[in-house]
Amino acid sequence: MWEFMRHLKYRTLPAVLVLVVGLTGCVTNVMVEGTVPVPLVAKIPATIGVHFSDEFKTFTYKEVIRESGTWKIDLGRQNLRFFRNLLSSMFDGVEEVPEPPFQPGEMQHLDGVIVPRIVKYGFLTPAISGLKFYSASIQYQILLYDRGGDVVGDWNIVGYGKSEGGSFGAHAALGEATMLAIRDGGARIAIEMSQQPQIITWLEKLNSTGVE
Repeated sequence: MWEFMRHLKYRTLPAVLVLVVGLTGCVTNVMVEGTVPVPLVAKIPATIGVHFSDEFKTFTYKEVIRESGTWKIDLGRQNLRFFRNLLSSMFDGVEEVPEPPFQPGEMQHLDGVIVPRIVKYGFLTPAISGLKFYSASIQYQILLYDRGGDVVGDWNIVGYGKSEGGSFGAHAALGEATMLAIRDGGARIAIEMSQQPQIITWLEKLNSTGVE
């Protein structure tokens, strides 16, 4: 279990729908669903490729907890939808591309390629933490390649979310906390990416020479 204790404040909470697929025996299946607005930021003046791996697209977390059985949280589909919208809002142009390494000259029409991945996901329930809310965290790794296929940026971002549940119930509360963690991670990526030294150097090179 990835332990964390962090309290987040949001101006507004997104409308979240959590579909409980089923509860059979001691297995709790939760599929995260909903619509979350992407952060509004100035676009980075670049056209990028992005590769979403199969693991990223279908990411499901499974954990066996002695007190409550097996939990399966399916967040891949919602995470993918959010990241597609997020990157489209961050860059002048976005194109989905195959997995690196690239063939010589294959990405010359792009300024770079981004590969996001989920490094770690974790959650806590009130029964585990002793608190009154459900919490979730997601750690993302963001890799940036130049058009020549060399890595020019590599950093980690962690998103946090929590939900007190209320009338939603345990499954919906965990789903809402997960959705908020996706949102928080995306907001951090959108705000912090343009401030990364590697990104600044990459953009300066693009603007000064027009080539990688």
